[in-house]
Amino acid sequence: MHPILLSPILNLLLLLFFFYSLDATTSFWPKETQETQPKETPSVCSQTFACGPLQGLSYPFTGGARPGHCGPPEFHISCVDDSPELTIMSLRYRILELNLVHKNLRLVRSDLWNSTCTDKLANVTIKSEFFASNENDDTEVSIFYCCNSSTITPKPENWFPCNVNLPFNDSYYLMGTFAIHPIMGDVNCEIETTVPILKTAAAKLGANRSLFQEAIMEGFNVNYTNPYDNECAKCLNVKGGCGFDSIRAGPFAFVGIGFATYQFQEK
Repeated sequence: MHPILLSPILNLLLLLFFFYSLDATTSFWPKETQETQPKETPSVCSQTFACGPLQGLSYPFTGGARPGHCGPPEFHISCVDDSPELTIMSLRYRILELNLVHKNLRLVRSDLWNSTCTDKLANVTIKSEFFASNENDDTEVSIFYCCNSSTITPKPENWFPCNVNLPFNDSYYLMGTFAIHPIMGDVNCEIETTVPILKTAAAKLGANRSLFQEAIMEGFNVNYTNPYDNECAKCLNVKGGCGFDSIRAGPFAFVGIGFATYQFQEK
């Protein structure tokens, strides 16, 4: 008996029907939206990319060989001088570690890398739909800039100089028991900001207060969540892939059979 051979068109129709039957929430992209998706999406979004110590980066992260439509914009990684950087709530962070399995990162503010002085005087508060500080691993240190303590001698151990075009160059950090340091009772500081550090680094800093810059550069831990994981799993389970449509602000699935793309919609 000879096997029954199906035409390529019939094969394609059967596969499309299979995808549609996976879930009632799946439907074809509208024609105008299909036209906005690059035709090379299946091939480029299946690639991984690397930057510095990070290797094999894939969905939901984009960057390098993975263009922006291969994942949500919140997960775009810039490679700056071979150092991976991520922007969260308008602040840039250097990525020291990234664990794709446990979905966590170790970050440090890019403007505080190799320096305890910055002209970006903003508090670090990471709490969003995509990222959240790890309270089990992190603690906060308060940094005070532009303090009028130039006449005070000797300087306390939590003092450091900082010239960022402010009237006064004296700066201090306070953490834990440092917050009741008697010197601060006689000092006025114009600017205060908070930065998270690892609790393990805080313990070292408590034993040796000269290690402030080192504590900052060890970074802090952040957990990440991709709110589109459940939708994308439907496509990944059948050897498809996921991307992101910035126009419709939602994920899409693709399969490696030309340009058959799908949009996930709410029921």
